[in-house]
Amino acid sequence: KTETVNKMQGRIEHDLYYIEHWSLAFDLRIIALTLLRGFVNKNAY
Repeated sequence: KTETVNKMQGRIEHDLYYIEHWSLAFDLRIIALTLLRGFVNKNAY
């Protein structure tokens, strides 16, 4: 959810970075970091 223009701009910048740098290794890194942060973060479900 993008509540402000600044958040929307940041989200678009992240999306464009992903599109320009996509690779299998990059996707695997994202998955690994997501899992790691999910186990470490106290606010994770």
